[in-house]
Amino acid sequence: MSKERIPEIERLRGLAFLAVVLQHSIAHYSVAPGMTAGDGLWMAVLLMATKFAVPVFVFITGMVLFYNDKGSLHYGKFIKRRFGDIYVPFAVWSLITLLFNHIFNPVRLDDWKYLGEVWLTGKSSSHFWYIIMLFQFYLLYPLFRSAILGIKERWNWRTQLAILILSGLMYVGLMGIINDIGQWMGSLNISVWSDLFTTYADRNVLYYFFYFALGAAAGLYHDSWSKWLQKARPGIWIVFVFMFGYMLIQAVNEIRSAQNGVITFYSLSLLKPSMAIFLISSILVMYDVAGWICRYAGGRVNGLLTSIGMYSYGAYLMHLLTLRISYVADETLLIHMPSVVRIFASWLISAAVAYSLTRLLAKLPFGKWLVGIAGPRQPHHRRRIGGKSQPSTNTGTSAGI
Repeated sequence: MSKERIPEIERLRGLAFLAVVLQHSIAHYSVAPGMTAGDGLWMAVLLMATKFAVPVFVFITGMVLFYNDKGSLHYGKFIKRRFGDIYVPFAVWSLITLLFNHIFNPVRLDDWKYLGEVWLTGKSSSHFWYIIMLFQFYLLYPLFRSAILGIKERWNWRTQLAILILSGLMYVGLMGIINDIGQWMGSLNISVWSDLFTTYADRNVLYYFFYFALGAAAGLYHDSWSKWLQKARPGIWIVFVFMFGYMLIQAVNEIRSAQNGVITFYSLSLLKPSMAIFLISSILVMYDVAGWICRYAGGRVNGLLTSIGMYSYGAYLMHLLTLRISYVADETLLIHMPSVVRIFASWLISAAVAYSLTRLLAKLPFGKWLVGIAGPRQPHHRRRIGGKSQPSTNTGTSAGI
């Protein structure tokens, strides 16, 4: 039996992509000449408002995978599809980024070795770490699937809920000992493994597992999830607002105490216990916001967010390059404007160019290898079975982006 699409997921993808681009626009202007502590305060507010992006992408990945689970897993086909849809475009844009930055020379052997390292670590650009982290979920999906479905089949819903809550508490606790784990693993000096918990700890799948598990629970019990979210809405928003204010105060104190007026946001790192609590509440709040958009925002807004979400992967891969285009416009036309205007202008230009280029590249015969999508896509495509229109079971790529 065909499953209905999850409209909230389609809107969430679009919102999360836009949030990522805004984060990187903020990062650029936080170190731009002439920025003041007052500018930093506005940046901190915007940064907190967009912090949900990465956790939401991971949540979406878990939700879509388990919502569409058909009771069996052909791992070879599963990985082959993700490799083509996700890893190949990442590898292509990693190479493009190196070429654009004049780092890669194809006639030099050392550069080929460096390219191989880049393809394994995602360090050619500051946003590719996410792809490396995400792909670990696909590689380890049989383990996650076996554990989660095993819990579902063995225990009743109350026990399952208790396990999920306990996992969340353990995750928050894990965020508090990351530095200790890193020091211990570093002292062991085990090839690859030590690096995964030290140099590349920010892309270690272990440090994002609960967002995936929360998505899996939402996918397996979608109807119950939606009903629970409505009942828990007041509490969720209270936690979100409180943690937003708490984390914002930390960011403000960091900005005010900075030496030489340098604006930094180290206090807003993703891998902290307080941030983990905030991000878990952010996932729930943004899902609620996506539901509101579905119901009340109108056809144009819903259609645009759905389309942005559908092309978000290719747009994500190239958005740091399109941000450079926006900086040209900024330096030419907006250099004397307030920082908020410059940030939003850069954000809109970059997001629009990345989205438009992705749509164009998707139409090419080899577009799939560039942006993970082959040919034009219709956000609300319906297929016909037996002469009757049926809702498509496709909720978009299982990737969060």
